[in-house]
Amino acid sequence: MRTTAELGGWLDQLYFSRAGQALRVWSGQFGRLLLPTDCVACGAPDHVLCAACRQRLRRSALRPVAVEEAAESLPLDEAGQPLPVTAGGPYRRELSQAVLAFKNHGRTELAPVLAVALAGALDAAAERAGRPAGAALVQVPARGISRRRRGYDPLQLLLARLERQGLLPAGLQLLPAVRPVGSGKRLMRWTSPVGQKSLGRTARQRNVAGSMAVPPRYVPLVAGRGCLLVDDVLTTGATMAELARALRAAGGVPLGGAVLAAASAPAGHAGGPSS
Repeated sequence: MRTTAELGGWLDQLYFSRAGQALRVWSGQFGRLLLPTDCVACGAPDHVLCAACRQRLRRSALRPVAVEEAAESLPLDEAGQPLPVTAGGPYRRELSQAVLAFKNHGRTELAPVLAVALAGALDAAAERAGRPAGAALVQVPARGISRRRRGYDPLQLLLARLERQGLLPAGLQLLPAVRPVGSGKRLMRWTSPVGQKSLGRTARQRNVAGSMAVPPRYVPLVAGRGCLLVDDVLTTGATMAELARALRAAGGVPLGGAVLAAASAPAGHAGGPSS
């Protein structure tokens, strides 16, 4: 007979499995077919993202940009240069509205257009890193509480889509361990209980410091290997810096980063994107 802990672990595995995630996404999309929906950017009826806003979003992500100079918390190399990070576009207008709806309001039908923006950022980041063969893509892990609230991991959803479509940069591998494995644990453990959204620059650094670690059994997957870090939104760079630190502690070699969008860093304690 299963104990309560074992049953809970089994339910978590089922809930966050690919099949469970696909079912939740499908049911949400089906439900919205039966109910009125508005464009997340301009409010036009009958479209989650109307044709005009979709076109503007795509134009904003046509030319991925280097954004590390504005993210003061990114780690520095021996020459004092920050980790190179490439964004699909600026976190504003249609792109920001689509990211927010996709992450926080269950609008998973936005995945196709956002995946294209992320694919551009990934390709440009790989180019900046010299397109290293055999390097790994490692995503910033989602907090358990966020995954349970949403019912899915937004970034994982986008990366899995790109992997299925063969749109990840050639020569780079999305590590299987960044998906749920075994008891539902991921490559990276995130112990920080507080989100970044409401915090200022210094508080963001303190909040994530020491919050990630590579479990010992997964260290061989990253030791001595180049790693391209992936997140959804870059703000101060504190979250990506913590991921880089954890990978270095496991013997990994951070080569750069890619994000969907880059936002202006908060000056004090005003709300903003999470990274």
